[in-house]
Amino acid sequence: EEARSFFQEAKVYLNEKTHTATNLKFEATRGLFDGSKPFFVHCDLVKEMLAAINFAKEFNFKLVLVGATDSWMIADILKDNNVAVILGEIHSLPATEDDAVDQPYKTPAALQKAGVLFCLNDTHDQSRFRNLAFNAGTAATYGLTKEQALSAVTLNPAKILGIEDKTGTIETGKDTN
Repeated sequence: EEARSFFQEAKVYLNEKTHTATNLKFEATRGLFDGSKPFFVHCDLVKEMLAAINFAKEFNFKLVLVGATDSWMIADILKDNNVAVILGEIHSLPATEDDAVDQPYKTPAALQKAGVLFCLNDTHDQSRFRNLAFNAGTAATYGLTKEQALSAVTLNPAKILGIEDKTGTIETGKDTN
């Protein structure tokens, strides 16, 4: 409720044409309300993701779920609501003991099949992004094509961030980093 109240106040503030004082916290949310910036929500469980979707709908935010361990369970809902996903560490144990032991490896393929825009991340404290290629290889072993796995660490992150016109593929005029 505290977050909802904050964003309601920010929306009112941003809809006013003149202000006696600038509220930097509310100004920082301008990109969320005009759609130029995504709203990142860190969550893993279905209940949390559904709450995030409803919250983003209420304010018309472009939602990106970060972590999203159980996103495979609601892939169709994510697709229907145009929600992007930044998967956390795929080399991990399943979220619950009822999940298949290889579920984290299969999640990228499930999201791809449903048409959800996603990318791979590596949040492991020791490797910190050095294993992205390995993660992509694992995703390819468990259902993605090699091209889809490569896109999950190159073009898809650029699309999620809204910078695919500047980076994400090797083309003339784009940054190659």
